[in-house]
Amino acid sequence: MIIDNLNNSHQYRKTHVGFAESFDFLKKAVEEDLPVGRYEIDSDRVFAFIQEYTSKEESAFEAHKNYIDIQFISEGTEVIYASDISLLSVKEEYNAEKDIMFLEDCEKASKAVLQKGEYGIFFPWDAHKPGLCYGGKPGNVKKIVVKVRA
Repeated sequence: MIIDNLNNSHQYRKTHVGFAESFDFLKKAVEEDLPVGRYEIDSDRVFAFIQEYTSKEESAFEAHKNYIDIQFISEGTEVIYASDISLLSVKEEYNAEKDIMFLEDCEKASKAVLQKGEYGIFFPWDAHKPGLCYGGKPGNVKKIVVKVRA
């Protein structure tokens, strides 16, 4: 898991093939204030979803086998918990078609508060519990999730 600000994205461009174009897309999406929807960046190797929603009090841990998530907060504030997948037990078996599995809660999870301009990178070994409200108050969030083939 990596938590950082888009201003520092140059530090991670060579971390994984696909990250450079992912960060380029994030910068473009912010500059152009792209609307909600799915965006093809490099076929099924790198693509993105722009979402708008109200943060919630509860969500489930999720993990992916085939994709790395870069979850960028474009507007608002959101809490995301993360844990090594090996510390969690399976709640819902892996769905290969949707590349997702759900896991039980973990008391040892790390908590990250992401604000406008910040992102979390979640690798296949990083279970993450996104979309949570900060300070117990649901708020409006605009998030860009870039999916990068692992």
